[in-house]
Amino acid sequence: MPSGAALLISWIVTAGVWLFVHVLATVKLLRSDAIDRRTKSLGLVPLATPYVAWKAGARVSAVLWAALAVLYVVLRAMG
Repeated sequence: MPSGAALLISWIVTAGVWLFVHVLATVKLLRSDAIDRRTKSLGLVPLATPYVAWKAGARVSAVLWAALAVLYVVLRAMG
């Protein structure tokens, strides 16, 4: 079992990278011409962002977003 400090650092780093990927995916979907304006506004909802980013063609961002979410939940469950 990792120490408390290691878990805290893991949570902070994972959350920071997750936030960066979230902003990156949001910017990509807002700049995309592949989806309509209403769907873009749905992408501003955090849980819908990876789905709308996937539809906008930002597949890597969507997969990274989901993987980081799972990693964060697993790390939090370890604490």
